[in-house]
Amino acid sequence: MTHPARISALLLLAVVLSITVPIKPALSSEGQTEPNGELSAIYEEWRVSDDENMGVVGLGVHHYFSDYFSLGVGSWMAVRGERGGFITLGIDGRLHLPITERIDLESGVFVGAGGGRGGYFLSGGGLMVRPYAQLTYDISSWGRLSAGVSHVTFPNGGTVESTRPYISFSLPFYTYMGDGWKDGGLPHALQKQHDKSRSNSLAVVVRDLQPVSDARTTGGAVQDDVTLLGIEWRSYFNDTWYARLETEGAAGGSSRGYMQILVGGGAQIPVADNLYVSADASVGGGGGGGVDTGGGLLLDASAGMYYYLTPSLFAGLSGAYLIAPDGTFEAGSLALKLGYRSGGYSAGRKNSVDPSPEKPSNMRLRVVTQTYYKASDLWRTHHAERNVENIGVQIDAFLDRDWYLTGQGIAAYGGDAGAYMTGLVGLGIRKNLIGGVFVNGEGLVGAAGGGGLATGSGLVWQGNVGLGYDLHPSLSALVTAGRMGAFDGDFKADVLGLSLAYNFNSYLLH
Repeated sequence: MTHPARISALLLLAVVLSITVPIKPALSSEGQTEPNGELSAIYEEWRVSDDENMGVVGLGVHHYFSDYFSLGVGSWMAVRGERGGFITLGIDGRLHLPITERIDLESGVFVGAGGGRGGYFLSGGGLMVRPYAQLTYDISSWGRLSAGVSHVTFPNGGTVESTRPYISFSLPFYTYMGDGWKDGGLPHALQKQHDKSRSNSLAVVVRDLQPVSDARTTGGAVQDDVTLLGIEWRSYFNDTWYARLETEGAAGGSSRGYMQILVGGGAQIPVADNLYVSADASVGGGGGGGVDTGGGLLLDASAGMYYYLTPSLFAGLSGAYLIAPDGTFEAGSLALKLGYRSGGYSAGRKNSVDPSPEKPSNMRLRVVTQTYYKASDLWRTHHAERNVENIGVQIDAFLDRDWYLTGQGIAAYGGDAGAYMTGLVGLGIRKNLIGGVFVNGEGLVGAAGGGGLATGSGLVWQGNVGLGYDLHPSLSALVTAGRMGAFDGDFKADVLGLSLAYNFNSYLLH
């Protein structure tokens, strides 16, 4: 096995161990609830050309809608080869057929978009399709191990087409999710199930990356500082241990289009009233924007302090060190975080279980398509007369009956804009009109880059208004229109969107 291949294998192993070491005792605790979801990590290699392969890792989360069907979201990122920064995101649907008590036959398809580091050449317009089949073995509380075969194509003019074997590991979990929206509390039986849910937190992150003097861009120039904007999600196994997922994109500096996704684990301990310190280690993939991450593999270690302003709302300051073992990129960083923690254990209440959560939060998960139409002559550096078609996911967490927090991740699948990707967060409002008809409005800010869109340093804004209809208490359709632009670039576009929304209630935010 080559040195880069060893690193890629260690990446997958590190992801697995960082999550399973603290989670095994948590899963084997008394009164375990049947899992209704899973986290997964996959490693496979794609054929890029006759003499080039690209090692990729896929990370995803699935929700079981029945014993035989699950649906989830996921992302693929390069970690070996010459394409650091090649990242896609999308939707993954899967069928499950039990063969024995421990063995399942599973098949599904991932549909998404993205690219990077040669994205226009490799991914064409950006559309990615990955049908697959696998055998899965249940190894009890440790999780599920799978081996299978996939066929990956980028049919909108991309050169990547590959049929290869792969291995994956998935970790079942339970979190309360109910169909439709609720105005009151849960029945006692469901409340007991919620009490077994883990605590989760979600934070907005602003990070300043300060590269070492030896760091160079892919063009050989000195690497400048980069400002990142993104989110960090943590899931707590107990009072101390947690798993984490962080995704960020360039929103300042000269490396627009840079993006990173990190996954790992860590520990948090109290040092004073409402004050906590934490340390964690993560692995992942990233690149783009001329940042020399080599094959894309990233290793990160961080430590920080967190102060709980209320039992759930916290602010944090952390320092980290990030390296790309296969490239010249290496950087220290400082990050500011503002987040919300809910469910299970509540740090602001001295790690005790909240005895009386009032009610689950209404939430909405949207599969989104958005088309960008030119609103400025210089909005793109190439193919300026072509519209840009995008696909992605948007999640909304309602603060009350009308107002909601929102976040979205989308990527181009058409318009010769392969490698374009954006992540936005913001605030929205939904108002019922008559029957199942409602209006929707939202404003968002975030990072965007790639695909030849002239987003300047990467910081962008977007505003949308929309009209929707509730097809079912748990299913809605929505059409939106809006405008998107760069704060310091020529990119400006009119945006038409269509989305199908799953309405549910959960204690992820309450």
